[in-house]
Amino acid sequence: MKKQSTLKRALALGMSATMVGATLAGCGGSASSTAATSTETASSATTEAEATTDSDKPFAGTTLTWYTTLNGNVSDNFANLGDTPWAKYVEEQTGITIEFQHPTQGSEAEEFAVMLASGEYPDIIEYTWTTYSGGAGAAINDGVIISLDDYIADATNLSKVMQEHPEIGKMIKSSGGNYYCFPCLRGLESPNKTEFSSGFLYRADALKELGFDQVPETIDEWEEVLRAAKAAGYSKPFTTRKEWVKDVWSAAYDNWGSFYVDDGVVKNGLIEDSRKDFIQKMADWYAEGLLDNDWMQADKKSTQTDFVSGNCILGYAPFGQGLGNYTKAMMEADPNFKEDYIQAAAPVTSTKGKNAKFSKMNNIYDQSGASAAISSQCKNVKAAVWLLDWLYSEEGQICYNFGIEGESYEMKDGKPVYTDLIMNNPDGMSVAQALAAYTRASTSGAGIQSEDYIDQYYAQDNQKKALELSMKTDMGEHMFPPTSVSEENQDRYSEIMSQVKTLADEMEASFICGTTPMSEWDSYQQKLKDAGIEEAVQMMQEAYDTYMAN
Repeated sequence: MKKQSTLKRALALGMSATMVGATLAGCGGSASSTAATSTETASSATTEAEATTDSDKPFAGTTLTWYTTLNGNVSDNFANLGDTPWAKYVEEQTGITIEFQHPTQGSEAEEFAVMLASGEYPDIIEYTWTTYSGGAGAAINDGVIISLDDYIADATNLSKVMQEHPEIGKMIKSSGGNYYCFPCLRGLESPNKTEFSSGFLYRADALKELGFDQVPETIDEWEEVLRAAKAAGYSKPFTTRKEWVKDVWSAAYDNWGSFYVDDGVVKNGLIEDSRKDFIQKMADWYAEGLLDNDWMQADKKSTQTDFVSGNCILGYAPFGQGLGNYTKAMMEADPNFKEDYIQAAAPVTSTKGKNAKFSKMNNIYDQSGASAAISSQCKNVKAAVWLLDWLYSEEGQICYNFGIEGESYEMKDGKPVYTDLIMNNPDGMSVAQALAAYTRASTSGAGIQSEDYIDQYYAQDNQKKALELSMKTDMGEHMFPPTSVSEENQDRYSEIMSQVKTLADEMEASFICGTTPMSEWDSYQQKLKDAGIEEAVQMMQEAYDTYMAN
């Protein structure tokens, strides 16, 4: 293992987490940072030699350790993923005992960095490998995970997926051309419904009361609404989580604050001229009180509180735990409140009547879902490959999306349909919590999300409409593919982008909050260039060209 290189990357990951606020943080709850073992697991001393030879369970009796963050919808009811019905069912069907290990919620990025620096890894590591410093190829070179090239033929189910959808195979290869993970996939072809999960939410009843007959499409139209809402007493006309504020509005200026592609040319919106106009608008909104003045601290909990309590007329949130939970909470609080009082709006566009150029859209395989890789210290690689590949089998995919037949779903007209255990949980679990207990489709992990899952998850009429509206975007034509720079450029790229991200996060927040005057914009842009952002764009152009040529 290249310990010096790994330690350097680990320190970079830890510093980044400290400075930008742990971008990989989970949602709510808490969990122990040590491994907690499922109540039905066998002894960890079980060896490969003790495994049975059952053809359906060729590695029965084997124990594997699996590192993954604990989703908030799981931790609300379970201290460990291994305690969920989903995990116990997987163990039952495969014969493999899984010991899940979780970092402390809220400290995921820092503890991942500590794990890397320690040089001691579990058998399986679930992580958003596209965000690893230097890319997945660097994780292989650092000795953290292994290349799957010698094992992919044994992964018959995943191999079949890649044969039928060759683009998937390209996505899960490192810049050096090595397979490296069992991916979290949002469907198999783009665009599809599973690529969309959040959007603008507004109080439709309030919009009408303020005299607006049409739903705004452009930022100028929304500004008029927000000003009217401010005058009417809404203390925070618009609010959302701090990490989303810029991405959901920059599209109004055909700007995107990261790498994207225009007709084969790679760009980064941080240094495009349109970025200044966008940041100026956010600064104006902040000064006028249209943008939540606490936006730098806003999170999932505060956003829900402000929306449900009537502090804001417009927010941005997920369609499940956001729109679904907001609607439920407001209807419970007020029996006269109706579902259609909360509606979704299409992504903001620069040109009325046209799709937004950019929006928060997920790629089939992207940075929003953690995928499973096999560590360099895995004690039984073949068992790990078999287990992870099982999740792409017909049985495994149903388990991933729907859980356990007769409990969480039943077959009706040839399709799995959720039972009331999921949709109207008798123990008071929300739909999101119940899904997280019996499936993994709504959280993350190795598997393929099904449109049948999302159609049922978004059961409310306003959720179904929200999903339809969120697809009014051309983002799919501009997303940078899930690849990384070449191995020789990885260290330099990581160095550049660490500086760029820190500088951009600090300076743009300072401009918006009025701490730094917009007259300093040109100086800020020069600092980005001095940090090497143009060099990074060129590296990404080369990576894009290589990806497209393969």
